[in-house]
Amino acid sequence: MKNKEYNIVKNLFFSSISTLTTFFLFILLTFLGRVLGSSEYGIFTTALSIATIFEMFTDFGLRDISIRNVSRDKNETEKYIGNLLVWKILLCLVIYVLMLVIVNALGYEGRIKTIIYILTVSSFLKNMKYTFRIFFQAHDQFGWDTILVIIERLSLLGFGLAALFRWKSLMPFTLCFVSVRFIDFLITLIVLRFKISPIKIHFNLKFMKNLQIEAFPLGLFFVILTLFSYIDTVMLSLMRTYAEVGLYNAAFKIYEGITIVPTIFWLVFLPRLSELYAVNRDHHRGLAIRGVRYMFFAGLPTLTYGIIFSSFLIRFFFHQEFEGAILTLQILFFGIAFQYPNWMLNATLISINKQRVMMVLGLVSLVIKIALNLILISSYGYNGSAVATVISELLLFAGLSIYLYWHRIKLPMLELTVRPLVASATIYMLFRVFPMVPDILMILITAALYLLLLLVMKGFYPDEIDTVIKNIQILGKRTGLIKQPAEK
Repeated sequence: MKNKEYNIVKNLFFSSISTLTTFFLFILLTFLGRVLGSSEYGIFTTALSIATIFEMFTDFGLRDISIRNVSRDKNETEKYIGNLLVWKILLCLVIYVLMLVIVNALGYEGRIKTIIYILTVSSFLKNMKYTFRIFFQAHDQFGWDTILVIIERLSLLGFGLAALFRWKSLMPFTLCFVSVRFIDFLITLIVLRFKISPIKIHFNLKFMKNLQIEAFPLGLFFVILTLFSYIDTVMLSLMRTYAEVGLYNAAFKIYEGITIVPTIFWLVFLPRLSELYAVNRDHHRGLAIRGVRYMFFAGLPTLTYGIIFSSFLIRFFFHQEFEGAILTLQILFFGIAFQYPNWMLNATLISINKQRVMMVLGLVSLVIKIALNLILISSYGYNGSAVATVISELLLFAGLSIYLYWHRIKLPMLELTVRPLVASATIYMLFRVFPMVPDILMILITAALYLLLLLVMKGFYPDEIDTVIKNIQILGKRTGLIKQPAEK
């Protein structure tokens, strides 16, 4: 059990580094907005959103179903690698042709179509790389996974900035994405070959058919989730101007960047939840509830800080041309209160093989969001899209919670939310009462106070505190920061 606890903390550390490197892409896109302005930023983010939507059709749940299955039986690794490689290439070819037909039917002008074509290839390569990252995660090799992610994102940041400042044009900037990701995918396969398993071409049609059928509900859910995130941008691009798309995405990219926190926990908790469901249902239930609690502990103060610092964030990352996005960002931050726990609820459903439930609930939320966008964009523009996002996240949280309650995973909502709500409200009041205190100092004080309040209100269980202390000691000893007593 000690090794399991250490591995979760160690993998959480590596997963945090990997996921936080998405900030590099955020930096790259903020420079794009600063250098080229809101309209060009709107064009690029529209193309990127469309490419990302089509990217999800090239996976259709295979990645997460495969990590669950390989985590349970690592002897299946070579078979999964060989079959997935062939199947993914075939899917990419089919979906690319479909993308060409739909993009032309939507009536986008020539330049944005070309950018969509290029970014779609880049997104497909990224998806291929992410598919094969699962084998590092399933084999508890989060360190190598982290190294590969850092290489990709640093390269994209460096070459992207160089192209942006050298040519100050969207096309060279766009070409950097496909070039970097092609080389990165080849590097991933090479490391996979030497560190995890030989890469041998296999194609068992029956095996892939059964795997895809199993993954289909989950895959459809992730397509729905992607549409949920990016349908606003597509609808705005068709109903309003690219300048408005740029303003909305200035806020949404900050919001999206902050929501990487639950994906860190998702990557670490999903394999462990899947394993526990097969061997110990009580421990599985306990870990799932704890995961949701952690998401509230992280999400509610994030909401509080976000509302306070929305104006600063927009002005810091962009410039005065984007000040119209301040209110949009404040609205979006309310969605974090539900989006954070939604990630853990979805991970729990995957671990108990309830992908179909995720699909249905996700589809209902997507339909509601599209309907809300059609109503609200007409009257309120991009701020209406932000409101639609928050309402849809709330409804999805309600649906997931109710279903898990029926499945005997009952979320004690008062226990999960009262303490972080009280602590977060205290943070907000302190910022309002002491506006003269420098922001950085106030953040440090309130963050420490938030943890202290949770401790005083017994928000953390005793075994959690003991586990953190033990794992800090283990990490310290393994890194040499804590000296072990000399043997007599």
